Amino acid sequence: MASVSLLGVALVGAGAPAPVSHTDNGRRIFLHGTTSAGRVVENSHGMEGMGCAMCHGPDGRGGMMHGIPAPDITYAALTDPNGHEHVFMDRRHPPFNGETIKAAIVAGIDPAGNTLHEEMPRWTGLSPADLDDLIDYLQVLSQGNRRPQPGPERM
Repeated sequence: MASVSLLGVALVGAGAPAPVSHTDNGRRIFLHGTTSAGRVVENSHGMEGMGCAMCHGPDGRGGMMHGIPAPDITYAALTDPNGHEHVFMDRRHPPFNGETIKAAIVAGIDPAGNTLHEEMPRWTGLSPADLDDLIDYLQVLSQGNRRPQPGPERM
Protein backbone atom coordinates (compact mmCIF):
# COMPACT_ATOMS: atom_id res chain seq x y z
CA MET A 1 0.00 0.00 0.00
CA ALA A 2 1.36 3.40 -0.94
CA SER A 3 1.79 6.12 1.65
CA VAL A 4 2.18 9.88 1.36
CA SER A 5 4.04 12.07 3.86
CA LEU A 6 2.45 15.38 4.78
CA LEU A 7 3.86 17.60 7.56
CA GLY A 8 5.68 14.71 9.21
CA VAL A 9 2.67 12.36 9.30
CA ALA A 10 2.39 9.34 7.05
CA LEU A 11 -1.06 8.89 5.59
CA VAL A 12 -1.63 5.24 4.74
CA GLY A 13 -4.47 4.74 2.29
CA ALA A 14 -7.69 6.21 3.70
CA GLY A 15 -6.78 5.19 7.25
CA ALA A 16 -5.79 7.33 10.22
CA PRO A 17 -2.41 9.06 10.37
CA ALA A 18 0.42 6.80 11.48
CA PRO A 19 3.67 7.91 13.12
CA VAL A 20 6.56 8.51 10.77
CA SER A 21 8.91 7.01 13.36
CA HIS A 22 9.05 5.65 16.87
CA THR A 23 10.85 8.85 17.83
CA ASP A 24 7.86 10.90 16.63
CA ASN A 25 5.55 8.98 18.99
CA GLY A 26 8.06 9.40 21.84
CA ARG A 27 8.34 13.13 21.13
CA ARG A 28 4.59 13.61 21.30
CA ILE A 29 4.34 11.66 24.55
CA PHE A 30 7.22 13.68 26.01
CA LEU A 31 5.92 17.09 24.94
CA HIS A 32 2.14 16.66 25.10
CA GLY A 33 1.24 13.47 26.99
CA THR A 34 -0.49 12.12 23.90
CA THR A 35 0.55 9.46 21.45
CA SER A 36 1.05 10.14 17.75
CA ALA A 37 -2.36 8.49 17.24
CA GLY A 38 -3.89 11.20 19.46
CA ARG A 39 -4.54 9.02 22.51
CA VAL A 40 -4.14 10.86 25.84
CA VAL A 41 -1.72 9.00 28.12
CA GLU A 42 -3.31 8.30 31.51
CA ASN A 43 -1.36 9.27 34.61
CA SER A 44 -1.80 9.34 38.37
CA HIS A 45 -2.27 13.12 38.46
CA GLY A 46 -5.10 13.26 35.92
CA MET A 47 -3.19 15.68 33.69
CA GLU A 48 -4.27 15.80 30.06
CA GLY A 49 -2.30 17.33 27.23
CA MET A 50 0.87 17.64 29.27
CA GLY A 51 3.87 15.40 29.08
CA CYS A 52 7.27 15.10 30.68
CA ALA A 53 8.28 18.50 29.29
CA MET A 54 5.91 20.27 31.66
CA CYS A 55 8.31 19.68 34.55
CA HIS A 56 11.54 18.53 32.91
CA GLY A 57 11.56 21.17 30.15
CA PRO A 58 11.26 20.75 26.39
CA ASP A 59 14.90 19.68 26.23
CA GLY A 60 14.58 17.21 29.15
CA ARG A 61 17.32 18.92 31.12
CA GLY A 62 15.18 19.69 34.16
CA GLY A 63 14.35 22.73 36.20
CA MET A 64 12.05 23.67 39.07
CA MET A 65 8.36 22.82 39.33
CA HIS A 66 6.35 23.97 42.37
CA GLY A 67 9.64 24.59 44.20
CA ILE A 68 10.78 21.01 43.61
CA PRO A 69 13.79 20.25 41.43
CA ALA A 70 12.85 18.26 38.32
CA PRO A 71 15.99 16.36 37.27
CA ASP A 72 17.61 16.07 33.87
CA ILE A 73 15.93 13.07 32.22
CA THR A 74 17.89 12.90 29.00
CA TYR A 75 19.06 9.33 28.43
CA ALA A 76 22.71 10.30 28.89
CA ALA A 77 21.97 11.87 32.28
CA LEU A 78 19.79 9.00 33.48
CA THR A 79 22.35 6.36 32.50
CA ASP A 80 25.38 8.26 33.84
CA PRO A 81 27.69 5.51 35.20
CA ASN A 82 28.27 7.59 38.34
CA GLY A 83 24.63 7.24 39.33
CA HIS A 84 22.60 10.03 40.89
CA GLU A 85 22.58 11.98 44.11
CA HIS A 86 19.34 13.74 45.01
CA VAL A 87 20.22 16.32 47.64
CA PHE A 88 16.58 17.39 47.90
CA MET A 89 15.58 13.87 48.98
CA ASP A 90 18.90 13.06 50.71
CA ARG A 91 19.58 9.84 48.82
CA ARG A 92 21.65 8.28 46.10
CA HIS A 93 20.98 5.55 43.54
CA PRO A 94 22.83 3.74 40.75
CA PRO A 95 22.41 4.68 37.09
CA PHE A 96 19.21 3.86 35.25
CA ASN A 97 18.98 1.43 32.35
CA GLY A 98 16.10 0.88 29.93
CA GLU A 99 14.09 -1.28 32.33
CA THR A 100 14.61 0.94 35.38
CA ILE A 101 13.64 4.00 33.33
CA LYS A 102 10.37 2.22 32.53
CA ALA A 103 9.86 1.44 36.25
CA ALA A 104 10.41 5.11 37.11
CA ILE A 105 7.90 6.27 34.49
CA VAL A 106 5.16 3.74 35.26
CA ALA A 107 5.62 2.89 38.94
CA GLY A 108 7.68 5.80 40.32
CA ILE A 109 10.59 3.61 41.46
CA ASP A 110 14.31 4.46 41.05
CA PRO A 111 17.05 1.84 40.39
CA ALA A 112 17.64 1.37 44.14
CA GLY A 113 13.94 0.64 44.74
CA ASN A 114 13.19 4.03 46.30
CA THR A 115 9.87 5.70 45.59
CA LEU A 116 10.20 8.84 43.49
CA HIS A 117 8.78 12.12 44.77
CA GLU A 118 4.97 12.21 44.87
CA GLU A 119 4.94 15.08 42.36
CA MET A 120 6.28 12.67 39.72
CA PRO A 121 3.19 11.31 37.95
CA ARG A 122 2.94 7.58 37.38
CA TRP A 123 2.26 7.28 33.64
CA THR A 124 0.02 4.22 33.66
CA GLY A 125 -1.42 4.61 30.15
CA LEU A 126 1.72 3.76 28.19
CA SER A 127 1.93 0.56 26.17
CA PRO A 128 5.27 -1.31 26.04
CA ALA A 129 5.81 0.17 22.55
CA ASP A 130 5.04 3.69 23.85
CA LEU A 131 7.62 3.24 26.63
CA ASP A 132 10.24 2.13 24.11
CA ASP A 133 9.39 5.11 21.89
CA LEU A 134 9.66 7.51 24.83
CA ILE A 135 13.07 6.10 25.80
CA ASP A 136 14.13 6.43 22.16
CA TYR A 137 13.19 10.12 22.33
CA LEU A 138 15.13 10.58 25.60
CA GLN A 139 18.16 9.33 23.64
CA VAL A 140 17.49 11.94 20.94
CA LEU A 141 17.44 14.64 23.63
CA SER A 142 20.88 13.47 24.76
CA GLN A 143 22.41 14.43 21.40
CA GLY A 144 24.05 17.77 22.04
CA ASN A 145 22.19 20.82 23.23
CA ARG A 146 19.68 20.98 20.42
CA ARG A 147 16.11 21.85 21.29
CA PRO A 148 13.31 19.63 20.00
CA GLN A 149 11.53 20.92 16.94
CA PRO A 150 7.82 21.73 17.24
CA GLY A 151 5.62 19.19 15.51
CA PRO A 152 2.83 19.75 13.02
CA GLU A 153 0.28 19.81 15.86
CA ARG A 154 1.80 23.16 16.92
CA MET A 155 1.03 24.82 13.57
